[in-house]
Amino acid sequence: MPILGFDPTDRAVAAFLDAHVSARGAAHWRWKYRPGPAGEPAGFAWREANGQILGYIGLMWTTLCTATAQHRAAWFVDWHVLPGDRAVGVGFGLLRKAEAAAGVLLTLQGSADTRQILPRLGWKEAAGPKTFVRPLTGRAWAAAATRRLPAPLRPLVAAGAALATPFVRATAPAAPGGARLVPVERFDTAHDAVWAARRTEFAPALRRDSDYLNYFCADYPDGGYRRWVVQQGDAAVGHLITRIDVDRRGLRRGRLVDLLWPRANRALSAWLVAAACRELQNDGTDYVECVASVGDLCGALVAAGFRARRPVPIWYHRLPADAGEPGSWYVTLLDCDRAYR
Repeated sequence: MPILGFDPTDRAVAAFLDAHVSARGAAHWRWKYRPGPAGEPAGFAWREANGQILGYIGLMWTTLCTATAQHRAAWFVDWHVLPGDRAVGVGFGLLRKAEAAAGVLLTLQGSADTRQILPRLGWKEAAGPKTFVRPLTGRAWAAAATRRLPAPLRPLVAAGAALATPFVRATAPAAPGGARLVPVERFDTAHDAVWAARRTEFAPALRRDSDYLNYFCADYPDGGYRRWVVQQGDAAVGHLITRIDVDRRGLRRGRLVDLLWPRANRALSAWLVAAACRELQNDGTDYVECVASVGDLCGALVAAGFRARRPVPIWYHRLPADAGEPGSWYVTLLDCDRAYR
């Protein structure tokens, strides 16, 4: 079987991805597809003897941390096969290669074709987290409202958008225990102690040490992320990561990419969500999204004015016995391409 591990410097595979997946450029693919913790390939390409590439599947490596163990894991992304008589065999071969390489292999909802294929190959769909949304400007409120109204009423809503802004403005309660947000360009290795302290509190959860957070949220070529350490007194106790981009409607979308805090401190989680919204609003964001799955974070989001919208299905092939289903994991930081599109 002509399946080879992907070398991020391979220009032919990068050209294949640019032509058939997304025209991101070589720098993006080098960033996205870094080898696994033990040097495992960042993906697999089906390459014929004449050099032609018929398909590709990418792996974004991570670690699934449960209360008792740490399991090697990866998200599969950018699974693409050229059409033709051999397409089914090529696609099947690539997926099975990825399954064999990863201890725990996951993916998000994917295309309609992917959703049809995966159950036939023994994959299961978990009722995953939901996307929560909160408007921060009247413009965003009007854009959401007009989708639910008859066409004749939409101009009235748009005209009243400015009046809605005071009612959606973010405010933050007093910081509990002297908590504050300290902006950082990168997370230094001292932050690993924070993750070590929080890991069992939030398990099952995917890794959030300094190496992974910097890879995902500091080294991303197109930027847009902001990073803070949550401090109480002189001690670092958590972190906050946000991102701003522009959606298809031209609205500035903010994202609460990841939040970490001493989990028993509910007042701190409520303050952290509210403070993040205020930071995003000060940066000119129209609305903010957060992906959440567990009750305490979902409750903090609802209390801060968020509403649950669409679910984010997570597919899995096999899971360790101590992991439970992905819907029970602490999910905000989705370690795959949809998290930064």
